[in-house]
Amino acid sequence: MARIAFAWELGGEFGHAIACNETARVLRRRGHEVAFMFRELHQLDFLTDCAADDIYQAPVSLAEGRGMGQPASYADILIGCGYDSPQHIAGMLGGWLSLLERWKPDLLVADSAPTALVAAWMLGLRRVNYGNGFGIPPPLSPLPSFRFDEPVAAEQLLRSDAHALASINGALARYGVAPLGALAQVFSSDEDFLTTFPELDSYGKRPRTGYWGPRYSVDQGVTAHWPAGHGKRILVYVKQNLMDIDALIALLAASPHRVAAFSPELDPKRAARLRSPMRIVSERPMRLAPLLPETDLFISHGGNVSVGTLMAGVPQLVVPTQYEQYITARRIEQLGAGLWVNPKSSAQDIATALQRLLSDPAFARNAKAYARRYPQYSPGEAQRRVVQRMEEIVARPPRNGPLPRLGAESILPRTPPGAPA
Repeated sequence: MARIAFAWELGGEFGHAIACNETARVLRRRGHEVAFMFRELHQLDFLTDCAADDIYQAPVSLAEGRGMGQPASYADILIGCGYDSPQHIAGMLGGWLSLLERWKPDLLVADSAPTALVAAWMLGLRRVNYGNGFGIPPPLSPLPSFRFDEPVAAEQLLRSDAHALASINGALARYGVAPLGALAQVFSSDEDFLTTFPELDSYGKRPRTGYWGPRYSVDQGVTAHWPAGHGKRILVYVKQNLMDIDALIALLAASPHRVAAFSPELDPKRAARLRSPMRIVSERPMRLAPLLPETDLFISHGGNVSVGTLMAGVPQLVVPTQYEQYITARRIEQLGAGLWVNPKSSAQDIATALQRLLSDPAFARNAKAYARRYPQYSPGEAQRRVVQRMEEIVARPPRNGPLPRLGAESILPRTPPGAPA
């Protein structure tokens, strides 16, 4: 059987750990060894079935986000997370090389882990991208903008791309490795598991792309059932550091609706304010299978589980806390399947959005209509196909030594401004 390492380097949402562990669970059952190399390890405390796996702290930039403005492309994110200088990347790259050389995986599964991908390439390891698309930018040069709320100058994209590319190539030179020809080659892999659908893709339509469907599970977690009552049924997955958490709790507690809520590490006083015979507050992720068929509204930050529950035809209220989630929120709003509110919104803004979503049947109709676009999709089948493909990649004959320099022919040039698309 194979040794499969899950690497998570950038981002800060609970969904990374849950999604990777759900796939790892299937791989474990099939006899594979699993390791987690994560930027945040405390989230694994909620996932007791991974206690026997090898767990390592992933290398991260100590200056992450410092002085970083509003990013326009993934190149900007990289620059704000260590790709600002060769010295900075060289240290992180050395950490990843050390981890991978020590554990010796047969396959690296990268969830927003660009430096881990580079290290795996240097070692000649099989590697795949696994994520909802934001951290797997299209193979274009320069990397495209994910901003759709305002225009981004072509010069800005070129400048950021060149900066990040110069930094990674400077780091590679320190290890005696030939330079990359384009920044997009950082994300080169044996397979891109884009776990979304085109309408919700952060980058819109992509060249040469296949979609695998959202990565979430309806059969994992603690079992819960809707409390008895006559109100609507509201499912809540939010973090306790949400700026509006107290306003949201107050609104839900004062409402006539039934609630099933999970908020990682929610403090006891807040949990007590929300908990009642009509409102469940779980200390662990809840099993969605018994809840979703009757769910009238899902409240979240806009991560994997938001996209997944939308596929069950459930309207969404999204409170994004970072730009990736904001993109998801706007896409859902464009579908007419939900609303989004700024995390700095007033209690009245949240109350107004809740009232609209629960009283206007158009949101539920649009959510169900979107789910009907993909009648063959099911979370279990999507996960089965992902695992099957991973095993096919692992079954390939091993490479002999590090790979040569990546070929620039894998990168598609951007269409020049003003040219026909």
